Amino acid sequence: MGKGMEKERHKVQILTAEQLEVLRTRLAQKGNEPPPQPEKFMMGEIVRAVYPELKRLRENGYSLKVLVRVLEEKGVVITANALSTYMKKLAPTREEAQPRTARKGSSVASLTAGGRREQLQMKADVTLQERGDVRCE
Repeated sequence: MGKGMEKERHKVQILTAEQLEVLRTRLAQKGNEPPPQPEKFMMGEIVRAVYPELKRLRENGYSLKVLVRVLEEKGVVITANALSTYMKKLAPTREEAQPRTARKGSSVASLTAGGRREQLQMKADVTLQERGDVRCE
């Protein structure tokens, strides 16, 4: 970029009401169009785009090595380690994937045999040795 162009870029711009309305109209039109797609994708973008299919194949028993070969057949060269890393980053965390469970020491509502609701207090895990049930000799 030349020095003349750089000065114009930092120059304060003033628009007329008509110019501003033309700009608003153009932006509104763009809002109704799909965003332009890049011509080329980096590896992370490629894996992200096909992640649902990769995940489904992994759940159906496909190994990473087999997935790497499938990708290579279509011109995508990636190692099993790199694919594994991308997939781990894209996978939902445990908190996102599983509903929250009760924590130690929290109370949980439960139904008794008679159908009444009662609060149960969950206790911390106790080893058998601490309870005195196991003798080590």
